Amino acid sequence: MSSEITRTLLQTAAVEGMPGWETRLLLITYPAGADGSGHAHPVPGIGYVLEGTMVSAFDDNPEEIIVAGQGFQDKASFHRVSRNGSATEPMRFVIAYTVKVGEPNTTWP
Repeated sequence: MSSEITRTLLQTAAVEGMPGWETRLLLITYPAGADGSGHAHPVPGIGYVLEGTMVSAFDDNPEEIIVAGQGFQDKASFHRVSRNGSATEPMRFVIAYTVKVGEPNTTWP
């Protein structure tokens, strides 16, 4: 992951009826030109772009462009492309993952 990308945990909540699981809400900020490609998600996530343009692709799927005001899903697979689509403006999004307590929602090689 690019060291300039910031991940802020906004909130966690226990999942009712699923002992040992929690939902995490994160704010992710990619500065202009930042690239966080090449990571994986062991669980799916659902997100919303607050600002800027996201370029995203999983496995061998084609790249998608998601802009501010649009929602998206992170698949439980290899996130081959994950970058800010602008060289001059930041990109920010919120995303929620439901995972086992203590387990990661994102892994890097």
